[in-house]
Amino acid sequence: MKEAARGVKRWLLVLALLALGIFLCFWRLPIEKQNVADHLRGFPEASTQMHGLRVYILAVVFLLPALAAFFYATSTVLNRWLTREFLHAFLICFGGILAVYMLLDFSSKESAFEESGSVLFGAWRFYSEYSPALLTLLLPFGMLLSVLFCVGKVSRSRELVAALQSGVSMWRLMLPIYGFGVLATLFCIACNFHWAPQSEGMKSANLDEVRGKTGIQATDLVFFYPKGRRMWKVANFPREFDQGVPLTGVEVTTLHKDGSLASRLYADEAKWSSSLGQWQFSRVELADHHKNQAPIFVNPMEPYIKDDWNETPAQIIQQGAGAQYLGVPDLTGMMKNSVKEEWQQSESARYATQWHYRWALPLSCFVYVLVAIPLALFVTRRASGASIAVAIGSAIFMVLLTSVLLALGESENMNPALAVWLPIGIFTALGFLLMLRRNAGRALWPIFGK
Repeated sequence: MKEAARGVKRWLLVLALLALGIFLCFWRLPIEKQNVADHLRGFPEASTQMHGLRVYILAVVFLLPALAAFFYATSTVLNRWLTREFLHAFLICFGGILAVYMLLDFSSKESAFEESGSVLFGAWRFYSEYSPALLTLLLPFGMLLSVLFCVGKVSRSRELVAALQSGVSMWRLMLPIYGFGVLATLFCIACNFHWAPQSEGMKSANLDEVRGKTGIQATDLVFFYPKGRRMWKVANFPREFDQGVPLTGVEVTTLHKDGSLASRLYADEAKWSSSLGQWQFSRVELADHHKNQAPIFVNPMEPYIKDDWNETPAQIIQQGAGAQYLGVPDLTGMMKNSVKEEWQQSESARYATQWHYRWALPLSCFVYVLVAIPLALFVTRRASGASIAVAIGSAIFMVLLTSVLLALGESENMNPALAVWLPIGIFTALGFLLMLRRNAGRALWPIFGK
């Protein structure tokens, strides 16, 4: 009777999470559709198909808890026990990492939150916007520590020894933890598809808005428009440029066909009217340059209008800002459109490297699980502390190796795909090799024992 009642509770949990996921889909997906439409109006060169996937990805994220609960309800008693043990470990380890990060970050931004009038409201507003990037950053390390804590703990239990003696392989026994690794990877892929890079790029602007100031998305941008031979320099690029907030500290340099200086425009503010297709500059000074002559400075009547300049603020921010702040849809659009220009061929490696990195970074969740399980798993009376140290050291080395290879890929010194996927391949192979040796009852290597 007790088992039947527990089975009913498990299925009620599945239904409750499914209902919650459906509710979130009906509430959030129409908003995301509108966000996609607004983004495409501001960034016409972005990939329409890839941005359209954002809606479906959000739906998958909302339904992931129900899917996890379904697998829990249909699994064996041993798998359910290990699932509960891992959840306890995950709440402790990931909660601890998150709490430490939040305390350190909050202390550095407390004065900014106070300017909002309410510290708690300001903090909630900032961290809710930054949460996709924060979760993508911390979740892989949370998975690593959770696996080490959970597997090390259950290795001492009699249930684990009994299961192994009954003929169950270590692969099969650790299946629930591998499943958690897959779910964490799927969640990180969803975040890193668009929302995590975007929230990282908007971090400074969000903090400005919490202070009650105009949110500045980027500063000191440089953009070259080859068709008009114009070099733009923008001191402050506002977040809501598409809502009439002007760019400030604008300098536009025009070149002759031979590359010599033709003219230079200085303006305190610049606005783009998408409906009229024109730029409006305020407080302008023009400098007309002629060869072997002193420049002629002119202050034209305001507003100074240029209706034959086709570049848009979206082009300036997208190509002038760092590729690390662009998601998969925007990077796809940049790779298809912008790098067609001869002058931008050197940028193709940077976009390609970051595009591959959007997919590879989330896989570190599963890679850490692959490496950590055999290092934390033991069937002897004493655990090897060296194995735990190796697991943590491997994660640190993977981060360092990834950073170095990313720099090589972006600088065209290495194939972008190879630079991004090489660390994933190396540590995935290492994880499988260690687990094969552990499952066969062999020592991982002599100095660490079994």
